[in-house]
Amino acid sequence: MKNEKYYIIREIVRIVLGFIFLYASMDKIIFPARFAEVVYHYKVLPIEFLNLVAVFVPWIEAGLGIMLLLNIWVNSAAFVLCCFNILFIGLIYSAIARGLDIECGCFSLDPVASKVGWMRIFEDFLLLLSCTFLLWTGLQKEVQTKYIN
Repeated sequence: MKNEKYYIIREIVRIVLGFIFLYASMDKIIFPARFAEVVYHYKVLPIEFLNLVAVFVPWIEAGLGIMLLLNIWVNSAAFVLCCFNILFIGLIYSAIARGLDIECGCFSLDPVASKVGWMRIFEDFLLLLSCTFLLWTGLQKEVQTKYIN
């Protein structure tokens, strides 16, 4: 019964995370120049890398969301999303610590709706916990399949 409960929770988390990251990538894919401005305001990258980040990161987010939704390479997608969320938390914290009043660029490129702040860190921390749960339960499933059955 315990494994069945984890399976249902895992599937819900997988689908919700897939939609979240797919949704989060949409504005950035549609408006890469605007997203490049958002990345620029964090002041952590040399200007030469802004366009690369602005073009590739949203597509990676979308691809990872699709992987979760299609239930393919879930552990790999969850691991990369854990890394992304740690990076995002670090970037937002850095902006807060330096007193930058900038937009986050997390889910929307609307300057009013997505300012950096502790709420954004909390949201990313919840996403990190969800990705970690997905990764942990997936690795447990692999171990059970390989060594116990």
